[in-house]
Amino acid sequence: MSQDKIALVIEGGGFKSVFSAGVLDAFLVNNFNPFHIYIGVSSGAMSLSYYLSNQYKAYFNLSNQVCVNDQFLSYKHALSEEGYMNLKYLTSYAIKNNPLDLVQIKSVIKNKYFSVVATNTDNGEAVFLDPIKHNIYKCLRATSSLPFFTKGLCKINGLNLMDGAWSDPIPVRSAIKQGANRVVVIRPHPFGYKLDGLNYLGLIAGYWWRNNPEISNKFFEEYDHYNKAVDFLTQNDTGLEIIQICPKKILKSSVLGTVQKDLLEDYCCGLEKGLDFINNYVNHNHDF
Repeated sequence: MSQDKIALVIEGGGFKSVFSAGVLDAFLVNNFNPFHIYIGVSSGAMSLSYYLSNQYKAYFNLSNQVCVNDQFLSYKHALSEEGYMNLKYLTSYAIKNNPLDLVQIKSVIKNKYFSVVATNTDNGEAVFLDPIKHNIYKCLRATSSLPFFTKGLCKINGLNLMDGAWSDPIPVRSAIKQGANRVVVIRPHPFGYKLDGLNYLGLIAGYWWRNNPEISNKFFEEYDHYNKAVDFLTQNDTGLEIIQICPKKILKSSVLGTVQKDLLEDYCCGLEKGLDFINNYVNHNHDF
């Protein structure tokens, strides 16, 4: 193996992240983990955590169980304290039914960099959390907290935090700042996919934070911020190798919901893409 410093970056995507989990499971069954830097955003951080804990198919199983669980997802709870998507329930459910192997994670990331991206609700800036044994579940909840939909706040180290996708949706620049000279990015969207203007999540979140113009504008301008992150990947003026693993077409699952049939199809799509990457790229590139 070369002396390259290789990063693995996982974009978020709600239930779409089951694609990323499929890619990562393909990595697991091939014992493929040449990475020195790991950065995950939102649901991508959770799929990354199961990869680091060496738990094959655990993220898929968790998603498959909760996507039909009205204690986790319920429009009846949208205006309640829990919100439409109850992250506290998801955390307790995961700990009981699909717990992370924290000892394994500690072993895998020894002398490496592992970070979960969240957003500071006071200034809209990205916060890079250091998940350790006593706080990893709270970090994963922070990076997935959505305004209105999850009643989105989570406090860590005195900071009020929410979904990292609002501040650093595809943190390749951040990986490069950590010294990466080769980056593998897993995205649950087709290559070059961009947001076509303000979406409903940004609209609702912007209104939800209307009394804080700095944060509200962050949501209203989300599409521009996201699209610039995509341009950074596709144009790649860095001179470094940036490899994207993406589905060929739009996945069937959405950010906020899915059905088990679609979830399985999206997962299998990721599994196939991960195996293709191992076969077509890694096996012909001995630097990995």
